[in-house]
Amino acid sequence: MVVLAALGLAGCSQSRVDNLLIACPTLSLPSDVADLSRHRPGTPPDLSTLLLDARIQALDGACRGARRGEGVSVSLAARFQVERGPAGTERSVDLPWFIAIVEDGTETILNRQTFVQRVTFAPNTTVAAVTSPRVELVFPLRAERRIQDHRIMVGFLLTPEELALNRTRGPR
Repeated sequence: MVVLAALGLAGCSQSRVDNLLIACPTLSLPSDVADLSRHRPGTPPDLSTLLLDARIQALDGACRGARRGEGVSVSLAARFQVERGPAGTERSVDLPWFIAIVEDGTETILNRQTFVQRVTFAPNTTVAAVTSPRVELVFPLRAERRIQDHRIMVGFLLTPEELALNRTRGPR
């Protein structure tokens, strides 16, 4: 078995073998920003006013050496599931979301990028799933800051009311 594994690796280029040894930052999906329940504006949040209910189902991340050995490149995609609510009439909805690079220990946000994921419902359906395009993040190498000292946080961009609702009902 060990010989087969060694033979399998013998066909890899050195850069592919080096990528097996690269450390990656931790991916984080905090429960209070993993769900988005959007209600009709100006109405109390109940089932009859629900426009959409979305959640980030999964994160797919991979690390490799950046070009010219200048750091670590992280490729990340998010998978969303959306259910149109009773008050939802639109065929397409836009989901605002973010990726933030956070320094572990201090919780300082070093960088944040925002995105909008369009989701289109097929005819006669109320549920849709979509995966975002991959986002590339490059972490430069520096002696004073290791890749393991960072965390990549992903979540929905929420209004204060949407965040309060998530915190009240807890993780789903």
